[in-house]
Amino acid sequence: MRFRLLLAVCAAVATAVAAGCGTSSRKAETTTRVTVPSYGVFPAATITGPAAEAGDSVACRRDATSFTRDAADFLAHSGSRAAYPADLAFVELRSVLADFLARRCDPELLGRDLERALTAKQRAALVAGLPRAIAATVREALSAPRRR
Repeated sequence: MRFRLLLAVCAAVATAVAAGCGTSSRKAETTTRVTVPSYGVFPAATITGPAAEAGDSVACRRDATSFTRDAADFLAHSGSRAAYPADLAFVELRSVLADFLARRCDPELLGRDLERALTAKQRAALVAGLPRAIAATVREALSAPRRR
């Protein structure tokens, strides 16, 4: 049941990104909105990112670093040896990813950060442990061509 809820949340985020979240054409040129549905006690939130920050901005690099840190926490609190569940790390992870997507950041930034911080085995475990929509975004970031 919990896995299905996570899947529904991630599918809603992916759909919102793909649909442009119903913004007007003028606003769509300057901002992107990504709505993160509620999850347990955590309320829904709409993340708005200015297009001016797209690509390789300081904010995008900060989001990539935050996502990577949250991914490490998610992995640390997943599995039978974890002291407590990975729910909080997951909530943080999905919120940072929504911010990253709303800013239209370059997936290469995220892929590069994940490759630096996590081993290949950890990256595989991360993708395997995430809901499909988020895992697809992470896979895309990991397969993005490296320009530097």
